[in-house]
Amino acid sequence: MDGDLTGLRQAKKTLMVEHAVLALKDYIVDGNISAGTELPPESEMAKKIGVSKFSLREALRVLQVLGLIDISQGRRTRVASHSVAPVISLMQLTLQRSMAPDMMLIEARKSLEGYISRYAAIRADESHIALMRSAIEEMRKCGNDLDMCVNKDMDFHNTVVKASKNVVFEIMLAPLVELLRDQRREQIKFRGIDTITEYHLMILQAIVDKDPDNAQKCMDLHLVLAEEDVMKAVRSGAQSSG
Repeated sequence: MDGDLTGLRQAKKTLMVEHAVLALKDYIVDGNISAGTELPPESEMAKKIGVSKFSLREALRVLQVLGLIDISQGRRTRVASHSVAPVISLMQLTLQRSMAPDMMLIEARKSLEGYISRYAAIRADESHIALMRSAIEEMRKCGNDLDMCVNKDMDFHNTVVKASKNVVFEIMLAPLVELLRDQRREQIKFRGIDTITEYHLMILQAIVDKDPDNAQKCMDLHLVLAEEDVMKAVRSGAQSSG
């Protein structure tokens, strides 16, 4: 006697989409499909995976958001170039929704950037050093343009991360960058450009000297000041609200 199929339900369309997403992801990632490669026609992929064209198109949209494929009107869907942007966007949104306090953000920054500077001292090349030096010089020329000063401060620290030549560090730190913009602004207003650039120069010199211990030490000292400024701002805010 055949088994009773009463409790067996048809697969939902959403599950079919998930199935297609997993199949396509495995095809691209596990198959090491290179960036720029055109994917097969949608009809062929849908038939091979065993889903409808509608489910396949929904799956392709998901992969586009994940940064795995590029979809352009009038062109065949292609495998996208490697990018950390989708990961950064997702993490940044999560952090924004969590409403992480300022102290949590500065603690995370302190934990990361000190070690990152060590690798920057070991791996930085002349192009990174030139960009760091340029960021410092441009920051000194900012005058009363606070927004420009903040941007150049961010340029310096972002270049230190890139100089580490570790994409994982970029993924970990990048979501914090915009969230820390206001902190950087307040520190520049409180400490002044000269103090900030002085520490930047110390960090840069340690990187030029390929001295990882000193690079970390200088970065740690720089971020201790940032932490002190955040704590003062938090206390000031608490007093004004009380």
